[in-house]
Formats: sequence, C-alpha cells, structure tokens
Amino acid sequence: MNNLNDQFEEFVKNLQKEIDDEESKTFSKRVIELSHNPKNWGKMENPTVEDKFLGPCGDTMQFFLKINEKDNVIEKITFITDGCGPSVASGCQLTIMAQNKSIEEALRITPDDIIKELKKLPSSHTHCPLLAVNTLNKVLKKYFESKK
Repeated sequence: MNNLNDQFEEFVKNLQKEIDDEESKTFSKRVIELSHNPKNWGKMENPTVEDKFLGPCGDTMQFFLKINEKDNVIEKITFITDGCGPSVASGCQLTIMAQNKSIEEALRITPDDIIKELKKLPSSHTHCPLLAVNTLNKVLKKYFESKK
C-alpha cells in the first residue's frame, strides 16, 4: 500500500514539473508569479465604487475601489476575475499600477503598459490586459456618473 502511495506522489510530482516547464516556456516569471499568487485579490468591504466587465473572450473582471474623493486618488483597489491565469496576472498588475494614483493617472494606463510590466505575454492572451483596462475605465466612468 505504501509503495502505491509513493508511486502516486512521484507521478504527481513529475506531472507538476511538466506543467511548470510548459508554463515557463509560454509565460514570463512575472505572469506566473501574479497568476499563482495574485496581489489585491478579493472583494472589498464598502468600496467607493465597483463594477464588472465582460470581455469578448467570455471572461469577467470586477474591480473594487476606495477613492479619496477630496484628492481623486485611488487609495485601494482590489479585483476578482473568473478568467485564466493571464487575466488574473493582468488584473493584478493593473491594481499595482493604479493604487495610490490619481484617477487621471489611472485612466492613462494602457494594455501595452500592462504587457510591458508582465514581460512575456503571448499574442493569444493580449486581450487579458485589455479586459483589465476596460474594466477599470468602466468603474471610473460609473464613479464620475455618480458624482453628477
């Protein structure tokens, strides 16, 4: 019985190594790091504004923002997504780039800025940073409309 457990453990270990090797051929260390251990992940209690966006690939992303309304600065930003690893990494990278920035600065973040920070992102996943940017823009538009 113990031998069977050892064989299974070895099989799992080898399979994980194959997966890790394939992943590192396709994605940068930064994408892998953020997709496996995302920062600023999760729903926020009592955000100033939140909204979600459905991307053309079918993934959704949702941002939650605490905004210092006096200075129009994003004091805290979190996110969730039902998307793939590169979507998680893109959303995460955007939160890192937007936190403690003015709304105007955050609105200037482009998908290319995210791709630059993520390093290696295959063209088949360039829609992921676009999903993150479109989601942030939608949330900030909702914020501005609530102030009218």
